[in-house]
Amino acid sequence: MVDFVISGLERNEYSIIVENDRIIPLIQKRLTALFDESRLEKVKYVNNYDFYYAKGDFRINSIFEFLPNIIEGFSELDVAVRSWAHVEWRDEVEVSKKLMASEKEADVIVNETNLLSVCAYDFERVSEEFKEGLLSCHNFFINEKEDGV
Repeated sequence: MVDFVISGLERNEYSIIVENDRIIPLIQKRLTALFDESRLEKVKYVNNYDFYYAKGDFRINSIFEFLPNIIEGFSELDVAVRSWAHVEWRDEVEVSKKLMASEKEADVIVNETNLLSVCAYDFERVSEEFKEGLLSCHNFFINEKEDGV
């Protein structure tokens, strides 16, 4: 994931990281060792619980709903943005259906906006049916065994 951010910074792109509070400090530590503060201003962090439960129950929100709050003057700027979102959820009935519906909605947004977007899942927590659904609506599958940072 750090390589994803580095690639964006090398292209002068903003990176929006939707991640949990345990992982964010690890990412920040790695990036701080590599870049100065002016470059790191293009990396924005959003707590994934706040992001996915902003409307009260699990929902993958459009990253574009958050951009004006995250990047000052975003609507007036012509900037390239990439996002990395670690999708986590509390145990809920019907969460797989909500996840799949949200993935399809996100896929439309990504295609319309040319946003480079990664949704990261813990594949041990998702059903085989959901995995197949993800693979049917996404162009790429990355299997990362590391800590994800």
